[in-house]
Amino acid sequence: MWACPHCRLPLQASPDGGSITCARGHAFDLAREGYVNLLSANRKRTHDPGDSADMVAARRRVHDANLYGPLAEAVCQQLATTGQVGTVLDLGCGEGFYTRALLRALPDSAVYGIDISRAAIRLAAKQSKEACFAVASTYQLPLPEDSLDAVVRIFAPSEDAEVMRVLKPGHCYLEVSPGPRHLWQVREALYEEPREHAPARVNIPGMALSQQVQLQYELAPDARELADIISMTPFAHRGQGIGRARLRQAGLAAVTMAFSLCIFRLDT
Repeated sequence: MWACPHCRLPLQASPDGGSITCARGHAFDLAREGYVNLLSANRKRTHDPGDSADMVAARRRVHDANLYGPLAEAVCQQLATTGQVGTVLDLGCGEGFYTRALLRALPDSAVYGIDISRAAIRLAAKQSKEACFAVASTYQLPLPEDSLDAVVRIFAPSEDAEVMRVLKPGHCYLEVSPGPRHLWQVREALYEEPREHAPARVNIPGMALSQQVQLQYELAPDARELADIISMTPFAHRGQGIGRARLRQAGLAAVTMAFSLCIFRLDT
């Protein structure tokens, strides 16, 4: 169901199965792992944008330890309340942790994942052959209009107009954002005057909020898990250097994980 990033015409598999092409002749090779690179050159700020291989590896270790497992479960539970979901997009899917959860929860659905990081998509495609993955910008979704029953966005940047373009009228958009106290103990260690995250937004023009759920739980990460949590977030390069050193040496006895899950319905 991918659409050409240049002209938005449908992309079809070539006779040899090694690429996908549109009617205007734009062609994109399928990688050995099964994903396709649909990132336009004008959407690249660097040669290899998105999370680095080290960040992807840290995120994979965190997810392998299931530190975000309760969030993945909550996302799937909330999505199940929205009705039949035949097609769903994991927007900014990273290395595919939540994509895999969606595949397990929605075995009869077509699940798509996009991310700007080639390293992340390569790993996601290796681990989840049942989903369709593409390297692409979350601001220029390579999908047709009115093609999705659900869009899931977990922390990734995006553009509301693009989400609404690809979502079917009346269908749902699930947006996950950090709760006010998310990783609070890390913030306390890194900043002299830590601030809570801003409340989740509840108003999107053209959509109606149908449900909001708060999720909060505590972790007791070991030193390696804490280092990986920091590496996979903006905290890796923010705050006081002395605070990062203190975290590496002393660790934390507990870390608060807090999230806001908001389900919106696209106006009909």
